[in-house]
Amino acid sequence: MTYTITNNCIACDRCLPQCPTKAISAKGQTYQIDPNLCNGCVGFYSVPQCQAVCPTNNGCVRRLSAIASSEDYWESWFNTFNHLVNRINKTKQDPYWQKWFNTYSQELKRVIVSR
Repeated sequence: MTYTITNNCIACDRCLPQCPTKAISAKGQTYQIDPNLCNGCVGFYSVPQCQAVCPTNNGCVRRLSAIASSEDYWESWFNTFNHLVNRINKTKQDPYWQKWFNTYSQELKRVIVSR
């Protein structure tokens, strides 16, 4: 999966040294990612470093054409969804919130039944 630098880039130079494949280049205040060199940091890091170090909102994003051309959109969507659901399920639940939820739901049920 390749990434691209958007017009939200503030030319802070943080991404340039972080790219393990040297896919990022700067021409003055304009930064760009060579899609032939970018591999989304696969084999180097668990997250793309350009996106991880970017201080702006969406300064470095996944290239949409790469999603459409390299893999089925829905397959990618469900893979992301399943990954996030697994992360949520693996997170240890705080007993305080579980007790709060149980108390609240019982009270709500009592109110609804009494109507």
